[in-house]
Parts: sequence; structure tokens; C-alpha cells
Amino acid sequence: MSYSLDRPSSRTLSGERAADKPVASSNYNVAASSRRAAGGTMPTLRVVRVSDKRVIYPFVGCADMPLFADAQSARDYAERYGASLVDGDIAVPE
Repeated sequence: MSYSLDRPSSRTLSGERAADKPVASSNYNVAASSRRAAGGTMPTLRVVRVSDKRVIYPFVGCADMPLFADAQSARDYAERYGASLVDGDIAVPE
């Protein structure tokens, strides 16, 4: 599953465009899926901040995701984890 929503434009009082900062979850593209592995099904996830095209996940050194018995559980986990990463980046952007 992949989804992306349009980011509303933000303008200052003088009419100039404000600095691109993560404002809402609509500023993120979250692609969640799953793939078969030797011991079960592994979630796959990619989270990108649209405004600056920064890849939030996966990043160098990130831990492997856990294995699940079925594909739906793996995708559900990836979607929940992706949503928590978006929330965290909105709260404390790098």
C-alpha cells in the first residue's frame, strides 16, 4: 500500500513562501508492504518527506523488522510503524 496526500501551501504575512517544514502527515509518502522470507513474512516500509525528499525510513543502521506468520499482519505492522515515524518526525524534525 502506498499513499500520498497533497501538502497545503504555507505563506507568511508578506506573501512569501514560508520555509519548507514538515507540517502535517500529508507531507509524507508512506509505502508499506510485505515480502516472504525464510522464517515467515517480513514487513517492508519506505517513508519519504515530500517537501525535501528526505528518506525517513529505512535509514543506515535501522534494525530489521520482525517476522510475521501472514502478509496482512506484516503490512499492518508496517503501516502502524510508518505512521509512528511520521508523527515523530512532525514532532521533532531533523
